[in-house]
Amino acid sequence: MPHITLGRLPFENLKRKPFRTAALVIVVTMLTVAFYGGALLATNLKTGLDSMQERMGADLMVVPQNTGAKAEALLTSGSSSTFYFTNDIAKLVAKADGIGQATAQTYISSLAAACCDEKVQIIGFDPATDFVIEPWITSQYDGDLKNGEVVAGANINVSADGTIKLYNHDFPVAAQLASTGTSLDNSVFVNETTIPDVVAYSAKVGHAAIPQEYADTAVSAVLIKTADGYDAHTVADNIAKASGIGTLGYVYPGGVTATTRANLNALVGYAGLFLAVFWTMGLVVLFAVFASSMNERKREFAAYRIMGATRGMLVGLIVRESATVGLAGGVIGIAVASLAILPFNTLIGRQLQLPYLQTGAFTVLALVTAGLLFAVTTGLIASIMTAVKLSAPETYLTLREGE
Repeated sequence: MPHITLGRLPFENLKRKPFRTAALVIVVTMLTVAFYGGALLATNLKTGLDSMQERMGADLMVVPQNTGAKAEALLTSGSSSTFYFTNDIAKLVAKADGIGQATAQTYISSLAAACCDEKVQIIGFDPATDFVIEPWITSQYDGDLKNGEVVAGANINVSADGTIKLYNHDFPVAAQLASTGTSLDNSVFVNETTIPDVVAYSAKVGHAAIPQEYADTAVSAVLIKTADGYDAHTVADNIAKASGIGTLGYVYPGGVTATTRANLNALVGYAGLFLAVFWTMGLVVLFAVFASSMNERKREFAAYRIMGATRGMLVGLIVRESATVGLAGGVIGIAVASLAILPFNTLIGRQLQLPYLQTGAFTVLALVTAGLLFAVTTGLIASIMTAVKLSAPETYLTLREGE
């Protein structure tokens, strides 16, 4: 028989009861998966929302009547859409008071493309007036976007020859942008003079995105940054009065962000409540297992007393056993949650229909540390009843007598 030291004793005790140890580790693992996995998902959602807010750039979007929901979905969930005005909306909008900056964009939803699992959102913009997309592109691509070239979002798969196929035409990719966790990751960007070519290619494959007569003038939205002293709703009222073209649709990106944040807070709140209930139930199970093992191990503890173990040694033995169980469950739980979340960021974001962006390595490391502390603390709390019983004078006397 190998010599067993006091330091090795907790591990030997856990090995001696493999089924009980495995049950304890599984409970702690499940609690850790819920805690760490939930915290990582919530952090990624918050990071995605912050990224969306940063990329919005506009205070107001003017869109065709009854297309507000499509425009909001394009901003949040990444749903691709095609809609447009048939008049020169940019000039009409420019007549209103309170407009600081304005730029037009055109949205075209492509057919399912070889580069992607779903339809691609093609966004045409005017580099000369744009204040939303251009600054972001410029931060990663310092060249001028030429006619016929595209800038690809992070989720677009660019072929080996540096092109993507849209409407059976190969477009050269000038640059690919970093991930934002928003719909922009599933989009490609072209300058406004490339839009008529896109329309022509779509017509050739029998799915004209926009009627040919509107190819040079179609605009899907006018994005506006309000002037100092004006709010978005006031400017919207001014546009309605000045444009003279009847009912328009208005989207307030700040409101979209606020609504999304409210939905996210509600989601995190429900997840926190579930975790609290789940943790309480798991703690009750751990309490029960440790309490029952106390009765089973009276003779064992009495033997330790005969060999000279003090009250503090017995309490320390239980604490080290529970800490070991907590650490093992924490490591396994964090590994399981990481494997289930980290490799599938794109899929998770698509299923949640919310802005979702993987947070940085430092934050993940902090969450891993918090998850391990949570697991070990849970194990220690579960063993506290046993430790209290062992430190009680009457229990101590009983063990000392070997009864």
